[in-house]
Amino acid sequence: MITCLLGSSRKSGNSNIMAEHLLKGTNHKMVHLYEKNIEKVIDNRHSSTRNTHEDDYKDVLIDVLDADTVVLSTPLYWYSMSASLKLFIDRWTESLRDPELPDFKSKMAQKEFIIIIVGGDNLIVKTKPLIAQFKYIFEFMGITNYSFVVGEGVKPLEVLKDEKTIEQIKNLNVELRNRSKQTGEINE
Repeated sequence: MITCLLGSSRKSGNSNIMAEHLLKGTNHKMVHLYEKNIEKVIDNRHSSTRNTHEDDYKDVLIDVLDADTVVLSTPLYWYSMSASLKLFIDRWTESLRDPELPDFKSKMAQKEFIIIIVGGDNLIVKTKPLIAQFKYIFEFMGITNYSFVVGEGVKPLEVLKDEKTIEQIKNLNVELRNRSKQTGEINE
């Protein structure tokens, strides 16, 4: 099973288009984070106060924990990820200390992560801060199985002109579909 967290505020934005192409024909669930209510992290690491939230974080987290592969798809916003994706990842701080999730870190470390980033010009330079941020997050979490797909596009559908990235997406799609066939989890 694949869970894709879409971080764009545009439903038909370039990062969503890339995710749809990547996951075509696979058993997957798309979660539009922009439509979810995920509250900001409350950092109570140094107190006995237990955090209580009335939001969608736990539901999204269950989708992630149920997946073998997690796709994080985001536009490049100010050299970083979208706010909706960042809110979700920030809440991992609480999950690491949640007694209801005693194996959170080790469960996350067992997953494959595919990160899709879409931005405008000079992506080799401008995506460096975000790629480094993800690498540090994964290092801390013990996640070693991850890859990046970086596409160029600003206006809707513009990423489809990035032939090199579209070819990379197609190749990854074939790999994911083959894995789905092996496990009997294919959707056409």
